[in-house]
Amino acid sequence: MKKGSPVLDYFKEITIVVIGVLIAVSIGNYKERADNEKYIEKTLLAIENDIKSSQPDLDTVFNRHLELFEILREKLEGDEPIGPELTLRELISDFGGFQVAVNKSVSLRFFINHKAELLEYDIISQLLDIESQSELLQSKTRRLTDFVYEEMDKGGEEVLLKFAYYLNDILDSEKSLLDSYLDFLDKNQQKLETEEQ
Repeated sequence: MKKGSPVLDYFKEITIVVIGVLIAVSIGNYKERADNEKYIEKTLLAIENDIKSSQPDLDTVFNRHLELFEILREKLEGDEPIGPELTLRELISDFGGFQVAVNKSVSLRFFINHKAELLEYDIISQLLDIESQSELLQSKTRRLTDFVYEEMDKGGEEVLLKFAYYLNDILDSEKSLLDSYLDFLDKNQQKLETEEQ
């Protein structure tokens, strides 16, 4: 039996070890990629479900606010002067109260905080836009409710005009958020259709 060179045997063993390590790394990378894809798919589905559950409520509140704004506009543009006897309390009470939309974006916040680097830039941009619009809407709503509580028993044209201004500001944010919801849902649907083909 012929004995091989120790250097050649050494290289054979190293080659076997290196090939084994490369195979293990490749399998690990493949598994990690597959896990990331599943994570993205599940998270985008959760975000889509949050948006779909928030959208009808936001749409309903938007339409009610629009109706209240039109009533305010008619009163402010009407021929009869507005006296202090028409208070904010009376106006809001006659309308049936003031509603606030509840935005469910728990999965959106979780995703942005944990694994945002897995997504493409345009999706991250859309999600951050939805998040910032939602926060802006909450801020505007707090500003309006603070104003209403301070001026609840006051009336007159100046108070109603300020209320209309704040309400119009909220309407603008609600409309922008609804548009962003639709845009995200449309792009997400297009992406899913493209991946299926």
